[in-house]
Amino acid sequence: MAKYAGSKLLYLATAAMGLGLANSQQASNFDVPTEVAESHSCDALCQQIIAQMNVLDLGTFGTNFDFDFYATAANFSESKPGDLLKLLPLRNSSAISNAPEGVTVYKFQYTSAAVDGAPVPVTGLIALPPAKNDSRSNLVAFAHGTTGLYRGCAPSTYTQLFNDDGWPRAVAAGYAVVVSDFAGLGNNYTEHLYLSKAQANDVYYSVLAAQKAFPQRLSPEWVSLGHSQGGGVTWQLSEHKLVQDASSGYLGGVALAPPTKLSDQFQSALRNIQSNSSTADQIQTFLTTIPPTTLGLQRYFPGDYDAPLLTEKVKERVELAGIGQLCLYALGGLMLDLTPNDVFLNLNNTDDSLMQKFQALNSPAQGDPAEKPLLVIHGSADILVSPQSSKASFDASCGYGNILHRTVYEGRDHGSVLKDSSTEWIQFIADRFAGKDFGSTCTESVVGGSEL
Repeated sequence: MAKYAGSKLLYLATAAMGLGLANSQQASNFDVPTEVAESHSCDALCQQIIAQMNVLDLGTFGTNFDFDFYATAANFSESKPGDLLKLLPLRNSSAISNAPEGVTVYKFQYTSAAVDGAPVPVTGLIALPPAKNDSRSNLVAFAHGTTGLYRGCAPSTYTQLFNDDGWPRAVAAGYAVVVSDFAGLGNNYTEHLYLSKAQANDVYYSVLAAQKAFPQRLSPEWVSLGHSQGGGVTWQLSEHKLVQDASSGYLGGVALAPPTKLSDQFQSALRNIQSNSSTADQIQTFLTTIPPTTLGLQRYFPGDYDAPLLTEKVKERVELAGIGQLCLYALGGLMLDLTPNDVFLNLNNTDDSLMQKFQALNSPAQGDPAEKPLLVIHGSADILVSPQSSKASFDASCGYGNILHRTVYEGRDHGSVLKDSSTEWIQFIADRFAGKDFGSTCTESVVGGSEL
């Protein structure tokens, strides 16, 4: 499966150049000619939306993609998961202009493992706080939220790395942070397998590679932190066999606004639309998740997944995403002019057997043990990933004997909960490194409301 991407992405890249879409330093969000868009059921309004969303995406990911750095390292073929392949210091870059004084940032490339265990190159970032008396910095591994599914959508290409409410807060608190782009983002040896367990491998092996890059600067112990897609990754990682032994150095994790069981959440959203219990914002937000979900399943089940619930119009627009190499805003923007009846063949049909199979193979909270504590945080006003979904997975995991704490932040949405809960998750991280007891039972609390 790891090699599946090569020929397909090469074809798309070649097609893009042939259509005049390529810029020598641009790797995402290409302008698609009108006739190509129209042939993929994207009319004038659709094209206008995508053009507007492309501006937002390119403002985030930039147009100065370092193709040389993100190319697969020459020493990759002899490497094993956890090996360091490339290390590049970032200096005098606008991306780090807002970094706290004394912080140094590096891009790196390392070897991870695909879902089938095959080695795969991955890129990412390492941020080091100022050294204190030559002491080691405690290490946090950050798993990012959805940025897109194509190579130009990698977080390590952000035009402003420190304009972020996530991992930069951990750096400001004195932690070293390693950020995996996830396989398929940045480096394109393989495709990004959205929401799969492959990302848990990427986080684990990013830690090993970062520790090899800076053996005297980084602690052998580490904590994972993830938001949105990355929150689900952190939950997957907490149950990963690789971190159940104390020798891994893993101390615990924080899962913020985590998607857990894809099929269950998808079916719940459809049922809410059927029963007219969804708001317009909830419906539109749900529809924007259709392209990345469809692409992820197509890649996970290559040649087998035909998106049985979707109309041909939507399937054609999903193909357009690959031609334009659309990142987060434009990818979701493909759905913004559509209604549920435009998207689904039959709103009463929620049966997608391969989506259910994907959930069974990749979702956490299905009985695997987690030896270290997990903090789950969710906003009550989250309409992208429902708080009820993390509650169901929390209850299931506790039922299997794992020890978790779940905090609900009243009135916080999918994005704001990351910043507004930072005092709690930074304290959780500090407590893990201090060896403080997490307790022996699952607990829940509410911030801004009555106790559960």
